[in-house]
Amino acid sequence: MNIFIVNAGSSSLKFQLIKAGNEFETIYEGIVDGIGRASCFFRASAGKKKIEYKKRIPTHERALKEAISILFEFGVINSLNKIDAVGHRVVHGGEKYVKATKLTVPVIRNIEAIAELAPLHNPANLQGIYATMKIITHAPHIAIFDTAFHQTIPQKAYMYALPNSWYKDYHVRKYGFHGTNHKYVAHQTYNLIGKNKGKLITCHLGNGSSLSAIDNNKCIDTSMGFTPLDGIPMGTRSGSIDPAIPLYMMEKLKVDSNKMNGFLNKKSGILAISNFSSDVRDIWAKAQKGHKNALYTLEKLAYEVAMKIGAYATSLNGLDAITFTAGIGENAWYLRRDICSYLSYLGVKLNSKKNRINATQIHSPDSKVKVFVIKANEGKQMAREIVSFLK
Repeated sequence: MNIFIVNAGSSSLKFQLIKAGNEFETIYEGIVDGIGRASCFFRASAGKKKIEYKKRIPTHERALKEAISILFEFGVINSLNKIDAVGHRVVHGGEKYVKATKLTVPVIRNIEAIAELAPLHNPANLQGIYATMKIITHAPHIAIFDTAFHQTIPQKAYMYALPNSWYKDYHVRKYGFHGTNHKYVAHQTYNLIGKNKGKLITCHLGNGSSLSAIDNNKCIDTSMGFTPLDGIPMGTRSGSIDPAIPLYMMEKLKVDSNKMNGFLNKKSGILAISNFSSDVRDIWAKAQKGHKNALYTLEKLAYEVAMKIGAYATSLNGLDAITFTAGIGENAWYLRRDICSYLSYLGVKLNSKKNRINATQIHSPDSKVKVFVIKANEGKQMAREIVSFLK
């Protein structure tokens, strides 16, 4: 079975063709970045075949046609009829969608209605859906929701101490995000520890970051909340702060909610702490030269992640494994080292050599908690859920 995976952003389109059998093998993948801009970057690969170029690509539909054209040029498949199903990443499914769902007109209308809960994400996801359904007409289109994995969180964790009418009338509650990858790395972690149960904390650390507490395959808490702004500091997002701060600063700066939203989502986080970059690689390079702000930024980030791990170890009432994933989690060995230095009270001990080379298993033999590094792969998880759905 060939499954085509689509992940559409406001100006980007990521795509994969996954061959699903006993294993889930990515046989074609790529990205179109800068859709609608004067110059758009296109990259695709299939095995040893690779291509990169820049050109103007005005719409998601045009980007998809470009991706399919190269798919045929590479000889991966020779007809759209070879695609058996299409999977779409949808960031927000609200409380309604808790598993893979076939895209029908009523479902699409519901996703459009939920868009007010994820205005930066769902409209972009819908652009990918509209475009792909126009081009690939013979195969079922399945939505995989980022929020679905977190719908097992108990009420004590997802409800806020706010007027109950806000939840009933406006759906204000913790939803959580990055659920597809948290589910994927949890599945991989259980395989590594050799049993399909246990207490895990998965750390998805990238430009957007979130942690999840997982008990026997079920998510019981996660760090992102009503929106992806909540939790630990991220690339340009503030993470959790005193909610009075925005109100206070709106008065001081004489700005409206839209302006404040921009401050919190685009001018805060790692960018604000370092005062020069949102990229941890840039910060590490300067930290090695003794740059004070860079050193402090790494210290702050490690502290915040470690604090959240400690909180989730409490909510789990124990801990069997910690897994790091996504761009920072997979590559920033120095952050993993600093995060785990706070966790000796849990019995966490790293193998410094394995950690330094980003090995899969980075804990020492006498560590009471296993520590892993697993490459993010939302596409494979989506394909796995689509196969299960179609069966």
